[in-house]
Amino acid sequence: MNRVIKSAVLCISFFLVACGGSSNTEQQATTSSPATPTPPEVTTPATSVIYQLTFTRSWQSSSFPTNFPSNSHFSPVVGLTHSQPNALFELDALASQGIISMAETGSKTALKNEISTIQNQGGSNYLIDEGGISGNATSVTMTFEASQTFPLLTVVSMVAPSPDWFVAINSLPLFNNNTWLQNQTIQLKVYDAGSDSGQRFSSANLATAPPEKITLLTSERADSDFDLGVHFTTNAHIGFIEIKLLE
Repeated sequence: MNRVIKSAVLCISFFLVACGGSSNTEQQATTSSPATPTPPEVTTPATSVIYQLTFTRSWQSSSFPTNFPSNSHFSPVVGLTHSQPNALFELDALASQGIISMAETGSKTALKNEISTIQNQGGSNYLIDEGGISGNATSVTMTFEASQTFPLLTVVSMVAPSPDWFVAINSLPLFNNNTWLQNQTIQLKVYDAGSDSGQRFSSANLATAPPEKITLLTSERADSDFDLGVHFTTNAHIGFIEIKLLE
């Protein structure tokens, strides 16, 4: 009888141990390691992009009342995308013949030749050669290409009529910190090319000899009333340019 009881106890003990082992195995099987987080997606910026540029005039008799010319306009726009700053001109430096010709007459020929030289030397890959703003038009829109190799933008246009005045964007960086500029609005100031000493929009030719360095236009209150490129009395800018990255 005792043997039967002992055998029964042993069987029950064996059964319990076997069941316990099975439970541990199942628990181990259902335990999983934490999921590995997915690394953030890295976006590589485009090597080259297309921008839209809109040049809008703010030059009106109401905000520029001092000797405002009856035939006010802006000459055709010329410029480039380039790799080194001050490719076409530099504030407080002498103007090139191309800049002088553009600022005095609105001609693009000499300046385009200078841009061609820059391109041949590997400093630019895109010429901007577009229309100006004349008649009843208030703006002009164009597109241009920029690349990581040539990420700087320069454009110029003559303030016409004028002795030697022009508006410009000079060496605007379009690609910074591995990111393309999305959009920007630039209020334009008026530059004096330093080649003509006239003080009013419609002044007769009066060559500056020797030529002076490029400055932001400052003129007498009774002549055209500019101070460092903006109208002194109204503090108005003559125009603005909007840059927008096209998707």
